[in-house]
Amino acid sequence: MSLRVSCDTEAMKQAPQNQATTPIFSLPCIRAREEYIVHARGSQAKMHPLITRWSLEQFWRKLCPHLTISTDDGDSCTSTSNAQPKYDEQKERQELLDRLIDDGYALIDVPCNDDLREKVGKAISDLELQHSIPATFALLFDETWQLAAESKQLLLQKQNKGILRSHGKMRFNFDMLAWHIDPRRKQVGFSPHRDRQPDTLDALKQSFYSDGQAKYITHWIALADANPNNNVIPKQFDPGYLEGDDPPESSTDESKTDSENNTDGSSSDSGSFSDPLSRALPTKQSYQNIRALPRKEGESIIFTHRILHWGSAGNPRASNLHPRVAISFVYSDVDYEAPYLTNFSMDDDKLPPFSLRLLLVCSQLLIYYQRFDNLTTQHLRACYEYCKLHADELNHAYRKKVFVEFVKAMKERRDGVEDDDDQAALLQDKEGSTNDNDGDDSDDEEAMLEAMLENSDQFDDDFDDEYYDSDDCGKHKSKRARIG
Repeated sequence: MSLRVSCDTEAMKQAPQNQATTPIFSLPCIRAREEYIVHARGSQAKMHPLITRWSLEQFWRKLCPHLTISTDDGDSCTSTSNAQPKYDEQKERQELLDRLIDDGYALIDVPCNDDLREKVGKAISDLELQHSIPATFALLFDETWQLAAESKQLLLQKQNKGILRSHGKMRFNFDMLAWHIDPRRKQVGFSPHRDRQPDTLDALKQSFYSDGQAKYITHWIALADANPNNNVIPKQFDPGYLEGDDPPESSTDESKTDSENNTDGSSSDSGSFSDPLSRALPTKQSYQNIRALPRKEGESIIFTHRILHWGSAGNPRASNLHPRVAISFVYSDVDYEAPYLTNFSMDDDKLPPFSLRLLLVCSQLLIYYQRFDNLTTQHLRACYEYCKLHADELNHAYRKKVFVEFVKAMKERRDGVEDDDDQAALLQDKEGSTNDNDGDDSDDEEAMLEAMLENSDQFDDDFDDEYYDSDDCGKHKSKRARIG
């Protein structure tokens, strides 16, 4: 599956809105003409043709005509459709917070705004099914941000009337993703993982407040009915939740075999840890502690950065099968993980300008590139160029992570086999080039990317987590991940 884009602007304008085969994201004219935009500092920079297309608000309005993109920056992001969900009683809010602290997650049964849910859910489905565009591009529309504002109102309402305690430092993080998981297309959610993996036990302890509330919390909203394919291991059955997953340094003797060091998940002495899943599930009976978390459309889940969770593979033959459509928002302590955008805050209850929405989409696509099977090399480059152009708008640590993930993605594409669209684009890129310096520029960029990759260890931070490959049960480093 690959993204499609037509170079014929007039044809795009005249194409039927419901024509699923309209070639919206292909790259038949990657060098058709040079496009320029003016940088905020006044310098002129050549822009990737895809970014030129993505930057056209009208382009997105035609794809999702039932949604809006405000033309005036600073418009209110408060929805005027229906009453927003909330828990009026302090007792109810405290019960949810207690569950979050005790179990690592809590179920929110008050549904989100029906109108917003239907509109954003339809946009995600249309983008994925009609246009083969990643669902996260739904972040470009006002209604998605209105839903985010509703989430913030529910969780971090002023005067401590939200579910979470603000502690004076909890903020909307801008770690946002939209999902469309269709088992009929052999799509699955994330494998078992934690959202954050602090480097030391002390850092892990510091990722919680003294009252037990986590400093990083995800709000996952079902935009369509979610069947029992989302699973967690509750805190009380997960030793690594508070103790960490890495063994004490003194516990492993390199002179011993793996068997002697008990790295296979068997019972161990007091010093060594096996992988988190083996620790949490040491016996047959312990598998009964796994909990499925089905949600009706509009209902949601809040969970911490330490909960082991995953999205199971759906049964493509199930009679009541439908894609899992969802969106997630994150809240974090500013000292634990600062908001990703430096010059915009949701505290003002304003819609972000379109350029920042596109910046966030491009950044998230790079961070999670392995999760999107409809991204080609050219799309990754376009995202990278846009992030470079607006780098000052991104938090320093997040910006580094975005660039490192781009380097990793490009190295994987270079070492692997390019897909047909990439090959065609690269071939046309070579044939259509009129710049004699293109080869030198490519070599310079390649050298730069290699240098960045060699030094990428210095960029390791709490964005990294660990997941476990089902083929060999080995431990691997991976970028951040969450339920799909």
